[in-house]
Amino acid sequence: MKIGLFRATVRLVSCLCLVGVGTVCGSTRDAVRAPVLLISMDGFRWDYVQRHPEAAPHMRELMRTGVSAEALIPVYPTNTFPNHYSIVTGLYPSHHGIVNNRMFDPELGMIFGYNKSASASDGRWWRGEPIWITAVKQGRVSACSFWPGSEAEIDGHRPTFWKRFDYSIPFEKRLDELLGWLALPEEKRPAVITFYLEETNGYGHRYGPGAPETVGSIQLLDTHLGRIIEAARKMGQELNVVIVSDHGMTATAQERVLLLDDYVSLDAVQVDFDETSVGLRPAPGHTVDEIMAALEKLPRGAKAYRASDLPAHFHVDPSEPRVPPIWIVPEEGWHVVRGSWWRQFRATLYRGQHGYDPALPSMRGILVAHGPAFRDDGAVIPAVENVHIYNLLCAVAGLYPASNDGDDRLVRAMLRDGGNTR
Repeated sequence: MKIGLFRATVRLVSCLCLVGVGTVCGSTRDAVRAPVLLISMDGFRWDYVQRHPEAAPHMRELMRTGVSAEALIPVYPTNTFPNHYSIVTGLYPSHHGIVNNRMFDPELGMIFGYNKSASASDGRWWRGEPIWITAVKQGRVSACSFWPGSEAEIDGHRPTFWKRFDYSIPFEKRLDELLGWLALPEEKRPAVITFYLEETNGYGHRYGPGAPETVGSIQLLDTHLGRIIEAARKMGQELNVVIVSDHGMTATAQERVLLLDDYVSLDAVQVDFDETSVGLRPAPGHTVDEIMAALEKLPRGAKAYRASDLPAHFHVDPSEPRVPPIWIVPEEGWHVVRGSWWRQFRATLYRGQHGYDPALPSMRGILVAHGPAFRDDGAVIPAVENVHIYNLLCAVAGLYPASNDGDDRLVRAMLRDGGNTR
């Protein structure tokens, strides 16, 4: 999508969504006052509940008495940081700037790393307007119990409550903090809260999506979910809960690994990122044509593209400076890595991975909504892209959405009366 068309499109989308927001405020005033709790279960695949119903009784009950989607379609690449930030901004990665978990910005001359605190807190990386900033700009309170982007000052604003991500903080402490926010007087209580749970991703990587250990992590997160819902009920606090995941998971194996060095000299390229999606830039003295010619030798398992030729449903804008001009797209379950990495980490290669084509069923996540603003008939809507969630969150919280790539389809499909007065 060209940038000019993008800007015109989002202006139209924002106008459409204002209609949804106005009607929600008029018809479900009490529901709008109930805080919006956005819960991410990282790496929770779309079919985990159906495959392991005994492990997810609380999730099944929310689906039965709320509304859900068949699946949540992630953005490309189907990795954690691009997708979490698309969910809260309604933007594709080329528009919000987080084009992968690791990336290079030639204008800043810097590398972004998902595991670097300096990257997480540097507002120059984070574009668009996440839901917690939308709330603050409109005079509302927001809180983030972890979420990619929540540590940075964006457009001069921060969430009202936030802290730096720390894996070591146990669920019990996170829950106590959440309940403390909910216990605040109404004028100080967050209108929007993000809450992050990571275990299904970690276990899916380490053991694979079908392993008993991964099923155990599903049960663990379902238990956490039940404790949140029950604790809020005991305090008499209604919640509009939206449960999502950033991507799914697929099985991998050492037999499905290609070494980048076998097909192109590493002296000829800068590797922005590799593994399940590969981004390359020609090194000084080398050209895109030269690199693409070398990559014609790639065998089954991966295909090289110019950024301008990537599949349209990837929504990758080649004019974005952070988008490398050359991409290698591995087939499902394959890795493309540098030989030095392979020699060092071969024994610890993940048994489950993501980052692949978002059209693959294995890459899809979950979307479940429950609370006074939402349908309560157990409806299941068709699979939907995650860029539409931001407008849904704004409608439920009574906020005017910033420009974004989504539309009002979830407002119409998931809210009571389609978000309209009778």
